[in-house]
Amino acid sequence: MHNNLQAILTRTTVSFLLVLGATGALAQELQEEADNLFDRRAYFEASSDYVAAYAKEKNLDSRAHCAFRAGECFRLLHNNDEALEWYDKALGLRYASTNPKIYLLYGDILRDRENFSDAMKWYEKYGADGDRTVADDRIEAAEIAALSIDEPPSRYIVEPLYTLNSPSYDFAPMYSSKKNNTLIFASSRESSAGSGEDPITGEAFMDLFTTTRDNKGKWSEPEPLGNTICTESNEGSVAFDKKYKTIYFTRCVDEGASNLACDIYYAPVVGNSYGASQPLYFVNRDEDDTTQIGHPAISPDGNYMVFSSDLAGGNGGKDLWFSQYDNNSDSWGSPSNLGSSINTPYDEMFPTFRKDGSLYFSSNGHGGLGGFDICVASVREGEMAFAQVELLPYPLNSASDDLGIVFEGMDNSGIFSSNRKGGKGQDDLYSFRMPPMEFSYIAYVYDDETTMIPITEAVITIESSDGELNTYTTDINGIVELSDGQIGEDISYEVDIAKDGFISKGDRFSTIGLTESTKFIMEYFIEEIELEKEYDMPLVLYPLASADLLINDEVNSADSLNYLVDLLTRNENLVIQLESHTDSRGTSSSNLQLSQRRAETCVNFLVGKGISADRVVAVGHGEEILKITDEQIASLPEEEREAAHGENRRTVFKIIRFDYVPTEE
Repeated sequence: MHNNLQAILTRTTVSFLLVLGATGALAQELQEEADNLFDRRAYFEASSDYVAAYAKEKNLDSRAHCAFRAGECFRLLHNNDEALEWYDKALGLRYASTNPKIYLLYGDILRDRENFSDAMKWYEKYGADGDRTVADDRIEAAEIAALSIDEPPSRYIVEPLYTLNSPSYDFAPMYSSKKNNTLIFASSRESSAGSGEDPITGEAFMDLFTTTRDNKGKWSEPEPLGNTICTESNEGSVAFDKKYKTIYFTRCVDEGASNLACDIYYAPVVGNSYGASQPLYFVNRDEDDTTQIGHPAISPDGNYMVFSSDLAGGNGGKDLWFSQYDNNSDSWGSPSNLGSSINTPYDEMFPTFRKDGSLYFSSNGHGGLGGFDICVASVREGEMAFAQVELLPYPLNSASDDLGIVFEGMDNSGIFSSNRKGGKGQDDLYSFRMPPMEFSYIAYVYDDETTMIPITEAVITIESSDGELNTYTTDINGIVELSDGQIGEDISYEVDIAKDGFISKGDRFSTIGLTESTKFIMEYFIEEIELEKEYDMPLVLYPLASADLLINDEVNSADSLNYLVDLLTRNENLVIQLESHTDSRGTSSSNLQLSQRRAETCVNFLVGKGISADRVVAVGHGEEILKITDEQIASLPEEEREAAHGENRRTVFKIIRFDYVPTEE
């Protein structure tokens, strides 16, 4: 009995150890397989192996590794709920002690969800245990993103293209005709040509689909591009030559662990279909079967191709490269890197050109609102030389991935793709447009600011910087109103307000540089002409005992006289009298002479500005008419008395005729 019990116990122990060993071996085997799949970017297949290995693995470090890698797979598959769940498991197993980058990635997911405050807390953790510089950059970007989204958005209107989007991936749009009424985009929807499941995404292989927009703006049901382009492999990211005679596209062929390469292919456009496609190799595939080359973009002149690649010699991640077309050899030349002004240590992808040569692309290394953001670099003088990179505003960019933008010519409208929240699938297509700004102008013309009596039948002449001249007449309420369409964008306007028997006035307004709709509301006061009336004008003053114009920090008498230049130029029928005065200091005769010289100084200034000498009369009054009497000055504090004397040293004007007829030159 004892021996039998001992045998049973022995067999049980051995069986337990064998099972334990088998479980450990299976877990290790699953982890190794998952790591291999992960390295091949087969994230969908790798995720299930990591989950299975995690369940069987007893070693805590290995479990933490599997949990983190499972989270990474789900993050890269845009399944952020699952990603955070597995990151939490990894953190519970103290994974951050060996790889603090998990803090950074955790924060990135929260940022993509526009939870910026919590994201910054995770970035702070990464800064404490990982790379402080990277953490600070992320925190700064999150702060900017929070402000950008909270502030009023730009004028762009962004709307999902519901008729084109599917529950799968839909991205990388490109117009396929000069009229921009046909569109090609990549999609993993069920109707794609590739059978089976993509190990990277777990969905159907990517194919290219085409759709046509009718006269009412409605897009047709997307259809596969055709079997000369669409294959069992992944196809995406299209470009055309400038004549739309050749299509360029990306094809990624997965032949197992030995080949993960993507290349650019091209095919002739034959009517509404395409001929056989051929690869455009920028590397020797016999020696290199892993380099990723894709996302072609053709410059407007057709001389250059820009593409994204992890070719050796770049700045890190995927860079933008360019190749020049050689007409002699009828081939594309060796690639060159676009340089550090465009490329970052991260990824730059999905380049497109606008008709003016501006380069648009998506990057996760130029700051921005989060994930991949769409950037633009305007072309400078020189081939493939670009100005400083700028980020497109919200809502074109979001806290999620935004990529693959295409414009309708030079209009501020087009299509891009994004995985922002609220979409129909993984990546979705979005239309965007910038509605024209609306400008209006309304002028109220009155006699003066006190009585505010409307002036009817006043003539308002408006001349625009683009050469258009229009004349309008005020209604019974003294109003002229111009609605949207009569005032243009990026134009300046000169305004003249006139009526017989009144002093004409001028004004100007401009829409140049404005970024939002504006209503210009103007009040104009034109005085009825009264002979011998002393009219208000800007101060014209003089230093003590001098006929020179006073110019200091408080008064610029030359600018004041320019007021009269404008007045006389606008009112060609006026003749004015310039009357100069002195203070009471000095003799009466000397003051009279001094005031006459002062008046003549003003006349000479006006004549020098092109005013006819027979339209201006100089009169000096000396100390006869004081603005502030000596008794009033004596009652002032001593430090204010000199300024009061200065106000007496002045020049004013009166209208003495309004029947002057200009001499024809």
